[in-house]
Amino acid sequence: MEYILGVDGGGTKTIIRIADIYGNIIAERITGPSNYKKVELEVAASNIIGGVFETIKDLKLENPIINFKSSCFGLAGLDSKKDEDIYKELIFNSALTPILDLKKTLICNDSRIGLAAGTDKKNGIMIICGTGSNCFGINEDGTEVKADGWDFILGDECSGYEVGLRALRAVMRDYDKRGKETILKQHILKKLNLENIEDLIEWAYIDTFFCEKIAALAQNVCDCANLGDKVSIKILSNAVNEAYIAITTVATQLGFKNKDFDIVFVGSLFRCEKYFKDLLCDKLKKVFDGINFIKLNDKPVAGAVKLALSLL
Repeated sequence: MEYILGVDGGGTKTIIRIADIYGNIIAERITGPSNYKKVELEVAASNIIGGVFETIKDLKLENPIINFKSSCFGLAGLDSKKDEDIYKELIFNSALTPILDLKKTLICNDSRIGLAAGTDKKNGIMIICGTGSNCFGINEDGTEVKADGWDFILGDECSGYEVGLRALRAVMRDYDKRGKETILKQHILKKLNLENIEDLIEWAYIDTFFCEKIAALAQNVCDCANLGDKVSIKILSNAVNEAYIAITTVATQLGFKNKDFDIVFVGSLFRCEKYFKDLLCDKLKKVFDGINFIKLNDKPVAGAVKLALSLL
């Protein structure tokens, strides 16, 4: 049998999928993070390389040495030529090189595989609003445009992290009387099983899964917004505006103003329908007549397999 390799390397986990040349899933495995900006390079390398070989073991072949006909690595943190060079050195190593066809191996940002997983259209945009945020699009001419996705210091304005951080700050502004009252305090303390604000302060500055734990609070913001909390509604409105700016920036540069195109929604914030997804869709429909909204129903790693198959 001939095999295809797809890898989705993220900041919290890496998903490795092996498929046949028809795209049928043969084996899949999840390992740790492989964004070298979030973990040490050695850790990222171990999770990718070790993950690939562990997934091969799952095939339970008599001869465990195989050669992939094509492969695609979609990697978070690949934002520049320097990043690309680092990941190429990481992947094209003495362990993986013997099992890859280097001429049929694609290394790209994970946003590209997310888009491929969601649509086959030549004109498309994918926006991630999860722990982090990112917006990526490609048109029928092959032009690629990216906006946002510069991580939690320089970007990620429409992410769960940003929503969670604004929620924490709103709680503190309510606590010391600088801001409006909000029910976020009770909801967040209950979620975190904390007694008081002093406990929350201690929790916030324990640097364990920093971005992830703050991003998880976005669900509390959605819950409070649905209960009519004006502070929470405002926080989500800001996130909607940032997502709108990112999408319109990408769509305009790709020439989608008067064209049909798909937009793929990825990330946990889109589960907040009334005060995030629906508001964003309404804003976009007023500007782009040909926009089609798509919810990603498969894992982004499916896009990595699809792009690897296209190399054949």
